[in-house]
Amino acid sequence: MARVPCCLKAVIVFYLSIYISAKFVEGQEKFAPEFYSLQHINFTKNENLTKVWFEVRGKNIVEGLHIKATRNEAKKNSLCEGELSYPVREVSSKWDSAVYEISVPRVVAGNLYFCLPHENREFKENVHKLPPSMLRGGLYKWYHQGPEVVIKIPHDEHTWVERNRRQENGDDIIQVMGLRLEVHEKDAEFDENGVPEVLAGVDHIIRIFGKNFVDSMVVTFTDRKSNSERTCQFPKNGLEFTVINGSFSPETARVKINLPPMGTSEVLYMCAKESNSTVFVHQGDDIWLQIRTYETLLPLTVTILIVCSCLFFSALFSGLNLGLMSLDRTELKILCNTGTPNEQKYARAIQPVRNHGNYLLCSILLGNVFVNSIFTILLDGLTSGLVAVVFSTIAIVLFGEITPQAICSRHGLAVGAKTIYITKCVMIMTFPLAYPVSKILDCILGEEIGNVYNRERLKELVKVTTDVNDLDKDEVNIISGALELRKKTVVDVMTKIEDVFMLDYEAVLDFETVSEIMKSGYSRVPVFEGNRQNIVTMLYIKDLAFVDPDDNTPLKTLCQFYQNPCNFVFEDVTLDVMFKIFKEGNKGHMAFVHRVNNEGEGDPFYETIGIITLEDVIEELIQAEIMDETDVFTDNRSKRRRTAERRQDFSVFAERRGEGNRIRISPQLTLATYQFLSTAVEHFLPSVISETILKRLLKQDIVYHIKKNKEWRTDPTNIIYQQGKNSDYFVLILEGRCEVTIGRENLTFEAGPFTFFGTQALIQSIGIAESPSAPTSTLGSLESLNLDALIRHTFQPDYTVRASTEVIYIRIKRSLYLAAKRATLMERSQRDHTNEHFDEEVDKLLHSLEEDDAESGGRRTPRKRSSKNLNQQQEMNLSPKTPSLYSNVSPPHRISQRDINGSVISSPVEDSHLTKDEEVSLLSKKS
Repeated sequence: MARVPCCLKAVIVFYLSIYISAKFVEGQEKFAPEFYSLQHINFTKNENLTKVWFEVRGKNIVEGLHIKATRNEAKKNSLCEGELSYPVREVSSKWDSAVYEISVPRVVAGNLYFCLPHENREFKENVHKLPPSMLRGGLYKWYHQGPEVVIKIPHDEHTWVERNRRQENGDDIIQVMGLRLEVHEKDAEFDENGVPEVLAGVDHIIRIFGKNFVDSMVVTFTDRKSNSERTCQFPKNGLEFTVINGSFSPETARVKINLPPMGTSEVLYMCAKESNSTVFVHQGDDIWLQIRTYETLLPLTVTILIVCSCLFFSALFSGLNLGLMSLDRTELKILCNTGTPNEQKYARAIQPVRNHGNYLLCSILLGNVFVNSIFTILLDGLTSGLVAVVFSTIAIVLFGEITPQAICSRHGLAVGAKTIYITKCVMIMTFPLAYPVSKILDCILGEEIGNVYNRERLKELVKVTTDVNDLDKDEVNIISGALELRKKTVVDVMTKIEDVFMLDYEAVLDFETVSEIMKSGYSRVPVFEGNRQNIVTMLYIKDLAFVDPDDNTPLKTLCQFYQNPCNFVFEDVTLDVMFKIFKEGNKGHMAFVHRVNNEGEGDPFYETIGIITLEDVIEELIQAEIMDETDVFTDNRSKRRRTAERRQDFSVFAERRGEGNRIRISPQLTLATYQFLSTAVEHFLPSVISETILKRLLKQDIVYHIKKNKEWRTDPTNIIYQQGKNSDYFVLILEGRCEVTIGRENLTFEAGPFTFFGTQALIQSIGIAESPSAPTSTLGSLESLNLDALIRHTFQPDYTVRASTEVIYIRIKRSLYLAAKRATLMERSQRDHTNEHFDEEVDKLLHSLEEDDAESGGRRTPRKRSSKNLNQQQEMNLSPKTPSLYSNVSPPHRISQRDINGSVISSPVEDSHLTKDEEVSLLSKKS
């Protein structure tokens, strides 16, 4: 290391000495003396002077300290004015106390105050300043020590004389021989010698015992030990306590005291005097005259702050105890994955702490008990015992338990997440005690795994939370059904075998059988052989796609060709297993339920007891019935029929043996004809002719056949309509093709199946005024139809229709059509009960229709009846009290009318009996 030059060393030493000197000069101020309190010791007076001995306490009271006295009262540390030159002699001194003697002229009385020197920074003469104890010059200023540091010199000389006389005689000086603590705000403590120890700054009541007590007696305490009857030096904080009124006697009295803190003192001694005396007399240092005080551990402000903090943490721990411990570990996992963004954030923050359930519980409870105990103890230090108990109970219950738990029961997730660091700190601080206890609990109680819901609880949980969650009723039913699949077996939901629609293996697939299959509404039909328990195969409706009912194909042949397998299951198979089997689809979506029948003496055998389908399983899953367009029943087990079901009965179109029709058409073609007329032709719609009447109309002898002819252009038998020739019938081509020639230009086109002609021949083209006496609109309609039936209405087509191939067509005469409309109106009149005039006649008509439906025989060809016989039958059918349907009809007359093509036609009345005869054929003949 390089050597430092000497000149540089000199400079450093010079500036360092200047810095130390400056610091020394600045530190001189801390040597300034100061008085805190003053206590009289003794007074003496002679002919010229009054001498006062007093003791002061303060700081920097060194030996040789110069003191000045003044009669001017001023604030502490203010400059002194009006100085007096009364000599003050130092008797003894310490660093914090000293005893002085001051001599004043005897004529001087009143208060004397004291001034002490402080450094005068403006004085520059002497660089080397001396400490205050060596003061002999003008280097300092004098500062007042305040009005508390005062000597009171009495004016009355008798007081001093009387006191001296009492002290010399010793006969009536107040003497205290003992004290007893009677009332205290806090529990007092006593040492082994019986010296009481009370709380400082709190009122207490003591009883004193002695002699020469006066009612104006004043008591004080000092920490200076002395003999009895000596002057009491430095009473503690200058506090004086008087005797309680009404408790005085010459030997005992009660005094209310409020003692200051002990400070560095060990014990307090009692001093007493009369109220008009200026000096307290020390009562001695006996043990029974001693007392001690103690202070609270913390200042009042800090105590209140800690009490409020403890109440806050008590509320926090109580809330966390409910909020965190009520959060199930399973629920936290669910929230981490499915909650809102805030819920996921909170759950992830809480989950690591919540995984240590018992450790978290022990930490929270220890923290809660700890803060509650501190809260109660500190509150007891601030108040009395009863107040502390009542207030702490109310505060802890109301603010530390009820309110936080009510909040955390609803917002425990958010509160727990936002205070998670406090929780972790508490867990760390309570680790030495909480962790071992939690391990013991883990060993005894086992690991916490969270709430586990079985099927019943999970289903009930979904149901009871329906009002608050976002699930609708159907979703709740689906969840409940899915949870019950494993509990139910196929026997609970199957359709019993006796309720199953089945086919015999030996059946024939004719129109009746196919119609019955279609009417059943099922897409899969079991096939049995011998008895219904012996299921051999399955028939699907799609298998009938290439089967013609006219071929009368045996069912056995069709089954042998397709060989559809059957799925058999036992009755104890659960629905979840059945659903899995149906999902695989190896043997279809229908299964037969069988069981082992071991009843009787024979060997056990398998017995088929019902069927189950995929639809049955799904219905149990969704807890609702599945309805398609082919269902007949809403539930196969209850056999409750579908209310909105309108199935068509195809059996009415089936051919029957023994029919006398001239021309036979297949039932399929009859069905197609019915569908076409009831949907595509306006005059045959259900609003004009009911479905029942239309079906009966198609069963009349209305089918015609024109065979194939090479000379079809010239053969008159091939003509269906002749241009300009009257026609009163409607024609619908069913099979074959026709040539249509129209107009004067002879325009020709070809017509095929389901082309119709002559709708003008069916309608009434003239206006008939209804009778004003008609009772109802229905009667007027029937009257119009009756009148229209009596009038011969013909139609002259302006086209020619000629069969060009073999043709099958239906021809409906106008009279037959009007009879069908009349029957429809009568049927509706009976159904609506709108007119009582038709009740009996319609009842007889419907009765005849029911007989036609019930009879199983074949239909006969309609016969012509005379008008006389017809009128007789009508008169027999009418009630004597009911007028005839034709009674209100005006006499017919010849009417001329132009048809739609402009031709004038005649309407003779002579053939009206044909209309009634055909009506009877339509409505009264058996089918």
